[in-house]
Amino acid sequence: MASADAPPSALLMAIKMSLRFGLPLIGLLVFGHAVLISVGGDIERWQFALGVLLILAGFTSKLVPRS
Repeated sequence: MASADAPPSALLMAIKMSLRFGLPLIGLLVFGHAVLISVGGDIERWQFALGVLLILAGFTSKLVPRS
């Protein structure tokens, strides 16, 4: 966690990087898990949708203002 005396630009950069790389990575893991279990015949459409939504949520990093 960032310290209280960290400059706002460092905090915004940390938020931006976590949104840009963290959410798509989690989305890939969820989507990959859905693919693996669908091979066995148990298709979970909500996992596919959640994975895609998390990957697309990576674009929310564009909404974090530049400092």
